[in-house]
Amino acid sequence: MKQRDISIDILKFIAALVITNSHMELLYGKYSALATGGAIGDVLFFFASGFTLFLGRMGRFDNWYKRRINRIYPTVFAWAALSALCFNLHHDMVYTLIHGGGWFVSCIMIYYVILYLIRWLMLDKLKWAFALTAIIVTAWYFIMNPPFGFNIYGNTYFKWGHYFLFMLLGASLGICNKENWKFNFAKDGIKFVGCAIIYYGMLAASRKIEVLQHLELLSLIPLLGITFYLYKLCNTETMKKLYYNRYTGILIKFVGGLCLEIYLVQYPLFTDKMNHFFPLNLLIMLVIIIAAAYVLRCMARIFAQTFKAEDYNWKEVFKAY
Repeated sequence: MKQRDISIDILKFIAALVITNSHMELLYGKYSALATGGAIGDVLFFFASGFTLFLGRMGRFDNWYKRRINRIYPTVFAWAALSALCFNLHHDMVYTLIHGGGWFVSCIMIYYVILYLIRWLMLDKLKWAFALTAIIVTAWYFIMNPPFGFNIYGNTYFKWGHYFLFMLLGASLGICNKENWKFNFAKDGIKFVGCAIIYYGMLAASRKIEVLQHLELLSLIPLLGITFYLYKLCNTETMKKLYYNRYTGILIKFVGGLCLEIYLVQYPLFTDKMNHFFPLNLLIMLVIIIAAAYVLRCMARIFAQTFKAEDYNWKEVFKAY
């Protein structure tokens, strides 16, 4: 196991914030266009998962997959109980197992199986795996023959295919030597901003001009650039100082460690009843979501410890990060 890469913690912190922001249309009111960044947050999640997945021990598949389940599903089951008690959201066991963690959990549990095979058979050929995935995604896109207005980042199974590219990108960077990587704020900063402008420009053009609709598929290229340069940015000394700072570091570690919980709890909490406080309502709602996510994580840890032979470790249950 390699030494912990703190840039991944910082990336997860950023991902949690931008995904939450993308779901806040109701709170932005007439400024709902500012509720954006969802796709960027999603790919950062998958990138971070792929990055850490190839650093740990492998072993036999059933035991390896069991460890993945033990990390995710106590939270899913705890959320099923909490949402039923607090938000009157009642789902049967089949729904909870398959959809209880949202599309993200269902998708990543499938990814884990594929990534195990790739790590086992193609660890030294990840570029080929990436190229093959890109070909499959492109073929899938044109076989679907999407009509004008198709959103590849929206409510569609197609994103379950192209988001795998970002998990592979994370896996590739996780196992390579990055000691000499440095983020040049002039050159890399311009590249990052350029990728962001091109990405949003492609999306806007593809959704307004029918003949340019396939630019949406090509937008995956600048989105890969955004992910890569954000990761490099998180490796800079400036970001590391924030991470190790007594105050900002606690916030980054705390929020970054609640990624899944924040994703699960936010939807029932959104309300426009505080919109007259705009933009303060955004900050208030973010604090409420983070607090609810922490409660969910504590419940998940209690749930997980209940089905183990050891005594309860309450310090571990309430640990901030």
